[in-house]
This record gives sequence, C-alpha cells and structure tokens, in this order.
Amino acid sequence: MNQYTDQAIRNTHPTVAKIVYNDPIEAYDASEKPVAIDMAAAEAEIAVLEAAEAKVAYRELRARAYPPVGDQLDALWKGGQEQADMKAIIDKVKSDYPKPT
Repeated sequence: MNQYTDQAIRNTHPTVAKIVYNDPIEAYDASEKPVAIDMAAAEAEIAVLEAAEAKVAYRELRARAYPPVGDQLDALWKGGQEQADMKAIIDKVKSDYPKPT
C-alpha cells in the first residue's frame, strides 16, 4: 500500500465508494455491497500514477534550485565569466534534477 493505492482502486473500480484497509483490502459500493478488487489492475494503475507524478516533480525541485531570475539576467547581461559561471550553475541544476523520460 502506498499513497496512490486509494486513487488507483477508485480509478480501476469506479463503483467503489468506501475502502477498508484490512488484509486483504475490502471495498464497498454506495449501497454497502462488497466490490471485488482486482489488485493487479490497481497495482498497474499505481505505477501509472507514480510515473505521472515523477514527470512533474522534477519541475519543483529545479525551480527551488535555480538562482533567482534577476541574477540569471544580470549574468547574461554582463556576459563573460559571470555568464559562464551562471551557465555552469544552471547546467548543474539540470543534471541534478533531470527530466524523466
């Protein structure tokens, strides 16, 4: 079970209204009738949800690591060594937090 289990079960089993995290997981529809859970389908959906999260998580990490935009523009305007130093900083951020494929 992870943070996406609830959403994955609801995505793959649209009639589920209530989930009880016992061993095994129990699910019920709106009228409290049990709903059979296909855990293989739910686990596949978890993988899809995790991949979608990974594709956007790097953006926030990069945004926090980049120097302020004003500093970047200042280095670009000044050129020379300051521009080269800023490019090195930005390249390091990009290598530390690569875009997922």
